[in-house]
Amino acid sequence: MLDLAGSVPEILYVFPYTNHKPGTSPYHQHDFPEISIMVKGCADYRIADRYYHITQGQVLVFNPHTWHQETQPVGTSSEQVHIGFRHFVLPGIGSDQLPFASSVIDLGTQQTAFFNVVDQLIQESSQRALGKLLLEQSLVTTLLVYLLRALPENAVADDQILGGEESPAESQAVVTQALYYLNAHYAEDVSLAQLAADLHVSSAHLSRLFKTVVGQTPSNYLTDIRMRRAAQLLPNDTLTIKEVAGRVGYSDPLYFSKLFKKYFGRSPSAQR
Repeated sequence: MLDLAGSVPEILYVFPYTNHKPGTSPYHQHDFPEISIMVKGCADYRIADRYYHITQGQVLVFNPHTWHQETQPVGTSSEQVHIGFRHFVLPGIGSDQLPFASSVIDLGTQQTAFFNVVDQLIQESSQRALGKLLLEQSLVTTLLVYLLRALPENAVADDQILGGEESPAESQAVVTQALYYLNAHYAEDVSLAQLAADLHVSSAHLSRLFKTVVGQTPSNYLTDIRMRRAAQLLPNDTLTIKEVAGRVGYSDPLYFSKLFKKYFGRSPSAQR
């Protein structure tokens, strides 16, 4: 897991606004990250020459130099919050980058908690109370945490780890966590994409890093675990081959048998 200690952003602006006027903003980019949140209504967005219809409850993340443009269609309105920030550093990812492949974020199970904080942020931004800026910083940081918790619901950018270089210790930590996960969950339907998202890296980067440190890919390592465990279970004649297959993560006993024979040079029945 990422260590977020010290990853507190500098807030450039928190800008809630309501738009009832049809029109299109200039096509533009920033040299800092921006979060745009559709609180109510809808609007159309052009993002890097792709077009999206954004509705209530959706969130957009624009990493630096992501070109984007907003259009308010005729007969519609929107209530949005735009947040600009900088100096947000994630270990192994780099400064001012969020590790999403798409600007349109699926919040998944974080939706309710995220928008509860958005409501607090809108309320705080309308006041001039003591500690306003400090509280805004805290609330925006909380929103960033919920965004990162939503990574498993989203594709991770496939460019190593997104801009920063890991130290040897950070690389080893990522691989160690992957090893622990694979050894603990080999009997489940393990997905490389899911594992990479849980570790906040891309699938391609995790595969390269894992192979460098361990000497084989995560998929091959998982197969090794499953085959060795199956070889231990098969002499137990109270378990059928289908049951053994299920216990090591294979729902198809025929596929398991073919893989086992390829791995050991003998069939599962010969292992009994």
